[in-house]
Amino acid sequence: MAAHLDSYIRNWKRIHKQTTRVMALVPDDQYDWRPAPTSMTLGELMNHLWLSELGFVEGVLNGERTERPAPLRNTAELVAAFDQTHAAAAEHVATLTPEQLEETVTLFGPEYPLKRRVILNMLHEHEIHHRGQLYVYLRMLGCALPALYS
Repeated sequence: MAAHLDSYIRNWKRIHKQTTRVMALVPDDQYDWRPAPTSMTLGELMNHLWLSELGFVEGVLNGERTERPAPLRNTAELVAAFDQTHAAAAEHVATLTPEQLEETVTLFGPEYPLKRRVILNMLHEHEIHHRGQLYVYLRMLGCALPALYS
């Protein structure tokens, strides 16, 4: 791993571990539950965490999103898929040079050019935000939850 990304990758792996620890508690039979009519279902939120990371990283590496896998409806399979794609993503991101991190890509469309390093920071914020949302969903369902930051 390039030394300039060591801290980023370590933090990203820590965030991922916290997220998947909460995701693993999601009951398979609750994927259609939603806290409000305008909210994502629990299944949509679970898949959003996994598939959006994949999309963010593809955008950073290739400048665009490619076709993604189909959503899953089984927690163990979904967490395993997220772990697998996360490990591969971290390996690929770790190869980016400082110059590549400063390059601009248009992941969110040509009207929103962003540097790769900016998108990678957004990735952390995005995952933490949706992990908190998942935590609230599970609390509303009465699930036993671990400490948020342990």
